[in-house]
Amino acid sequence: MSKLDQPEISPPVADRALFDEALARQVAAEKEVTRHGDRVSASRRRLPMVEVEDYTFAGPSGPVKLTELFGERYLLLVQNVMFSPDWDEGCPSCSWAVDNLPANMERLTGEGIAFAMISQAPIGKLESWRVKQGWEHSWVSSYDTSYHDDWGWTQTDDDGQQGQLPGYSYYLLRDGTPYLTYMTTARGTEAILPVAHIMDRSVYGRQQDWEDSPVGWPQAPTYA
Repeated sequence: MSKLDQPEISPPVADRALFDEALARQVAAEKEVTRHGDRVSASRRRLPMVEVEDYTFAGPSGPVKLTELFGERYLLLVQNVMFSPDWDEGCPSCSWAVDNLPANMERLTGEGIAFAMISQAPIGKLESWRVKQGWEHSWVSSYDTSYHDDWGWTQTDDDGQQGQLPGYSYYLLRDGTPYLTYMTTARGTEAILPVAHIMDRSVYGRQQDWEDSPVGWPQAPTYA
């Protein structure tokens, strides 16, 4: 069933008093999640940082150093978009994440945060996919660098098979030197995906089969 088709099943109907009581319990639980998130964020701000090589990436107009991705800003958010050198298209879920970015990126740069994307595929493939997707974000290739291997964005399993991870890296530029202050992958990426959070708060959630939902709720594999 398509997510555009209305499911036949729905929550039980209650009177206003019962609804308000149930909602109050839910809000109280969510407030505790918010407070815990504040504590986690406070801990994140106390992490140490590590110096990062000023890698030279390939951009659409030539070489681009990591420090150049900051532009006039001192903070940099990098989305590590899964795009293996032997792929002809970018990762669908990573592409969906790019589409979740603010429509007005000046909201980000206005806070002193530059944004760029880094992938391992050659720059020609990145440019073709960027044009097809209609993106205007800075996107560079790490193909001729050790960046992906150095920071675990490309990993090799025990059988010698390589795979990539999606995620975000947060950098601080200090005295001309780039430092990594935080990085996250897997479901850690959801923190900046507003569509996912909007879906979470709808009655049927994301409609994915890993979710704990009432019996009969519509669900499908995550990437179906």
